[in-house]
Amino acid sequence: MLERADNIIPFSFPKDHGRHSKFGMEWWYLSGRLGSETKEDWAYHFTIFRRVFKRWVDLFLVGLAIGFKPIRNVYFFKRLFAKMLENREGGAIGVEGYVGHLSITNIKERQFVFFERGGISLLDMAGASQDSLRVWVKDWKLEASEGKIHLVAQKNDFGVDVNLTPIKPPILNGARGLSMKGLELGEASYHYSISLLTTSGRLKWRGNTYDVSGTSFMDREFGTSMLPKSIRGWDWFGLILDNNHEIMISLIRNTDGSMANTSSGTLVFPDGACRCFVATELLVEVVDKWTSPSTGAHYPTHWIVSVEPLDLELEILALVKEHELVSATSTTINYWEGPVGVSGKMNDRAIAGHGHVELVGYAESAGGKF
Repeated sequence: MLERADNIIPFSFPKDHGRHSKFGMEWWYLSGRLGSETKEDWAYHFTIFRRVFKRWVDLFLVGLAIGFKPIRNVYFFKRLFAKMLENREGGAIGVEGYVGHLSITNIKERQFVFFERGGISLLDMAGASQDSLRVWVKDWKLEASEGKIHLVAQKNDFGVDVNLTPIKPPILNGARGLSMKGLELGEASYHYSISLLTTSGRLKWRGNTYDVSGTSFMDREFGTSMLPKSIRGWDWFGLILDNNHEIMISLIRNTDGSMANTSSGTLVFPDGACRCFVATELLVEVVDKWTSPSTGAHYPTHWIVSVEPLDLELEILALVKEHELVSATSTTINYWEGPVGVSGKMNDRAIAGHGHVELVGYAESAGGKF
């Protein structure tokens, strides 16, 4: 049987950068802002999701999705696929599925591209190392070596090939790494972040290749059946501030849209130390929304966020409102993920910054699927 995130555990790095085979779901996430000497300005985000298959019929469904792409948009097939993700019974058959997401945004042009790539652990099509950071889906790869992380992902005339160097150590979110989603035992994930990584390499946009550099934020979660049906989704913020602080906020949303008491966040200080805060210390005001013409979802795109005990107030604004990622053909979840600009005050001093926001559960509920 698969294990659940139901107690505080010790973390060990680099081992915990690798695959957690005893848990049913995990992801490796990176987002960042990159510039070039030609004054081009981009943002990117990259994720690889890993899921354990519980039944052989689940593997058959994924095989159909990979080998026969038109079936992905058939309503009956999408319902079967969603039921597969919601299944919480049984153990594991020893085969895993991996899905990669890559988004690149040209800030000046206010345009973005989004690509998906899927594979299974059979025949080495996709996989992850057990003891270190090495995860891949076909030719998309994320791998650590000699203190650096190499990310390479390309599709058609777009892609990234960059090296990332962690500047600060991993920090544990929630209660020493245990991040509650629901109120019952096991409705949680193990969650850590590396809040600041220098980033340099090459970015490909419309067939042209640019030398780029900037900063990135890394986020990791793993667990089993972590999101109950009583939860609609989440709003995740990963922000890098110009006063050498970073902040991660995880707003868990109930089915009625209200903020759950399990919402939380972490502020990372210049020396790498951190301070976690809880829902009662967090105030979030949505100033503006954007409505997707394709899904009808109403996504927040402008926020005022306050953490009173930290004397912190931030105004967060989407740089491109129209940034919905239609990924229902691989994960059955359409979501909004895009770059944001940040301004505000901390300890009465003006600050600015940048980052990414991820909005899940607005187009359809994510409860029971993670």
